[in-house]
Amino acid sequence: MSNASSIIVFTFLVGGYFNVLIESKSVDGFLSFLMRKLGSRSMLVIPVLVLIMSLLGATGVMANPVVAVIPIGILLAKKLKMDQIVGLAVMYLAAYGGYATSPICAMTVQVAQKIANITQLSGFGFRCIIWLVFFIPTLLYIMRYALRGRKDPSKSVMGDAVFDGDEASISAPLTWRHALALLGLVVGLGVYTFGSLRYNWGMSYMATIMLVVALFAAFITKMGVNGFVQSFLKGSQQMTFSATLMGLALNSMPHFLAGPVMFWFNLLFNFFVNSGSGQATVIMPIMAPLADVVGVTRQAAVTAFQLGDGLSNIIFPTSGTMMACLALSGVDYKKWIKWVMQLFLAWVVLGTITIMVVVASGVA
Repeated sequence: MSNASSIIVFTFLVGGYFNVLIESKSVDGFLSFLMRKLGSRSMLVIPVLVLIMSLLGATGVMANPVVAVIPIGILLAKKLKMDQIVGLAVMYLAAYGGYATSPICAMTVQVAQKIANITQLSGFGFRCIIWLVFFIPTLLYIMRYALRGRKDPSKSVMGDAVFDGDEASISAPLTWRHALALLGLVVGLGVYTFGSLRYNWGMSYMATIMLVVALFAAFITKMGVNGFVQSFLKGSQQMTFSATLMGLALNSMPHFLAGPVMFWFNLLFNFFVNSGSGQATVIMPIMAPLADVVGVTRQAAVTAFQLGDGLSNIIFPTSGTMMACLALSGVDYKKWIKWVMQLFLAWVVLGTITIMVVVASGVA
């Protein structure tokens, strides 16, 4: 029960802290600044933004909040004479690709490792390699479509569909205060990563560091006490579903999962439980002891969960974030599936190979 309680509290706290940073407009300001500076240089702006969004997704900052920056991606596509799919992919697909393969995400990797009783952020090095293995083909897939569509608009899966870009989407300023707030996040995550790898820091350290980062962001951007509290509560409320699942799952869950099909099972199970931390608390109490029985490491079980949970977020209509992004960008679900399915299948193949390598290598 104490294990469940600590994870539930951690989920509420980190959700609240991350939202404080989002509400400070630092992330919006940075992305808008980047777009203004890069202008219409498509060969540079797309890969740079894909990299940044993937890294933000990997930290967990730009998972659900990615909806807020979709208009920036749509405006980018319009300026580059490309369709909405490109704008959606640069923001949403890149962010969730990073989230799915993150080496540090608090809501997936760290929650799963806590439940599996293995050291926080253990396996950091090989997870960085996994992130890179998925990032490169994702970037190439987006760039190939973007350049082909720009050269020949008839190649667009959107057909004759048009969209309206909002010039105000890139008007968000990036002040020195916003820059310092983002620097605080980078330093905080860096300190925690170092502490976890060197001193085996756990969730309590992560929660404490993110509290300092959130307070610093609120102070430096002049959010005020009321702004901080309201942003924190809003972020915590968004985690209610995940925390509720935790309260139920960590105290009673039958051991029905068996066999070397953990990755595929999580891939499909994500349709029913689309919350990363919620799925971790439903699945990991089963998969951790199962891993011991079938002779694979618990680290492999965590990786199977992480990839299974994350990769299918880009296709299942039960993902509220995905559907909101599609609606905001004016992309029909069927057209999105038509375009993204090839990449998803490639992700599944890469995921299967990755799990086989992790199991064969015995990463602990």
